[in-house]
Amino acid sequence: MPMTRPPYPLFQVAVERVELITPHMKRITVDGRCLPDFRFGLPAQWLKVFVPLSDGQHTAGRAYTVRCFDPVSQKLDIDFVLHGDNGPISTWAGRARPGDPFEISAVHPRSGFAIQPSTERYLLLGDETALPAIGGILESLPGHARAEVFVEVADAAEEQTFQSAAAVNLTWLHRKESGTQVSGSLEEAARAVGWPDENTVIWVAAESSVVKSIREHALAVWGVDRKALHAAGYWKCGESDHRDEEGFA
Repeated sequence: MPMTRPPYPLFQVAVERVELITPHMKRITVDGRCLPDFRFGLPAQWLKVFVPLSDGQHTAGRAYTVRCFDPVSQKLDIDFVLHGDNGPISTWAGRARPGDPFEISAVHPRSGFAIQPSTERYLLLGDETALPAIGGILESLPGHARAEVFVEVADAAEEQTFQSAAAVNLTWLHRKESGTQVSGSLEEAARAVGWPDENTVIWVAAESSVVKSIREHALAVWGVDRKALHAAGYWKCGESDHRDEEGFA
């Protein structure tokens, strides 16, 4: 769908480098010097991406998490989940080549996940759409922290490797055998986790109904403090432009 120009500035960028991280995850690198308000050291910031259509118009913006922003080179990495031809931005990303132009917004001023030095334990749960944020969070954790991570992906080929100074226990959940977009394995993993202590921060991002279920379990069963729970539905089955009104994005 062609977009109506948003009431905030957009920045013209061009693809500088492409890398296929997994069969269905593509990294696109651009010059990020245009971004005025990026906060270095704050993982999981997001911005909106607008790509050109064949008629010269641009798509409506879709939110994407910044995977990495190098403070020295100012190169910005954005990871795109490739859904085949299901969606104009995914289609564009699958075919993108160096030199291809597109537009991005500034990062959202309320986006990002602050790492608190006093926090010792993190529980991170998500699907492949959450991997850019999860990767950024893990790479930002201090050496004294521990992170329990559960990620649902299609199969073993979609697994990634992350670097972290923290002690990380990463469990991959494969839904290939279920034949569905959402298998329920992420919810099962959450329910099998021991009750988080008061010094645990929980971060969840995945399909909206899955996140809602895990959020409710954390509040009702674990009794976690809402301030220690960060949860967002990054997408919703059957909707092309889902916006989570309860959590963060």
